[in-house]
Amino acid sequence: MLEKSPLKNTQSLPIDPLGFIGFHLYLCDLMDTDFIRVKSSHLDLYRKVPFYFENNQGEFALYKPVDVTLSEMRIRERLHPEKLYIKRKNKIEAIQEVQSEYNREIKKCLQENDLVKVRDVVQSIVQTTLDEPVTGSLEGVSTTVNILVGEVAKNRGIVKVLFDLTSKDYTTTIHSVNVMALALGYANHVNFEKQKKKILGISALLHDVGKARINTEILKSPRKLTDNEFHEIKKHTIKGFNILGTCKFSNSEIKNTALEHHEKLDGSGYPDQKTDISEFAQIVAIIDCYEALTNDDRVYRKASDPLSALKTIQTEIVDAGKFSPNIFKNFAYSLLKIYSPT
Repeated sequence: MLEKSPLKNTQSLPIDPLGFIGFHLYLCDLMDTDFIRVKSSHLDLYRKVPFYFENNQGEFALYKPVDVTLSEMRIRERLHPEKLYIKRKNKIEAIQEVQSEYNREIKKCLQENDLVKVRDVVQSIVQTTLDEPVTGSLEGVSTTVNILVGEVAKNRGIVKVLFDLTSKDYTTTIHSVNVMALALGYANHVNFEKQKKKILGISALLHDVGKARINTEILKSPRKLTDNEFHEIKKHTIKGFNILGTCKFSNSEIKNTALEHHEKLDGSGYPDQKTDISEFAQIVAIIDCYEALTNDDRVYRKASDPLSALKTIQTEIVDAGKFSPNIFKNFAYSLLKIYSPT
């Protein structure tokens, strides 16, 4: 059994690590639980979740009790064990706490008009969420999107900053945040009411959540995929629908967007060759295509400039009856609004 720390719950940890480690070792039973290493970038974000370390006897001991945070000085000076852990059973609670702290940071950065930092924090919160895409963690992005919806209505320039064309490490996280940013710009342009903006933003952000269940070697392959590999990639739509189906989102558009964003109006898409496609899936499909064309270098093609990408989508997809002309037109005009100087 784990004993309670004699430290008062509201106080900070002492600076001297020996004052804590040397006198307050509390061992826990490894037969009942597993431990997960805490990311160094998250050390200052936890208050409610306890930390553990492995002592010289190979036993896990309590290091940081509940309702205590690691001090900034302790982290900066590395006055703590090199490896700190949380219990696996506390993982979802830990993710929720990280999300909450990141959301507070987003609000602070918005007040300071530090939009680049906002983008970085949003990418961090999405990466943390997609690392463990299950109910309890996925719902946490609702607060993030809600914050951004309110900001886009006041400052359309944030969409341009959130849309990251600078990162050399193009990942599902970067792609997802980019698609969400452009979706919020679209929603603002067509004057969706606030709740509809929020649902579209969440749908866009989580449209590729199923890729968390796809082999990363295939996802990161620098070459053109084989037919079998592409068939495997296509499963992310169904996997995403199933993941989101277990979550407590009240609006079915979110999971339907994950399922349908690769469908085409002429029935040539996947996974079900549907022609009756939800509105949000159609919006995200166009934005998804545009984002990939403008931001993702491939072995067999280079990323396009915005106008070339729009022309490609118009001539090869919209004119072929695969995408809605009206949604495409609105998206193109939303880009003009985002990038116009006034």
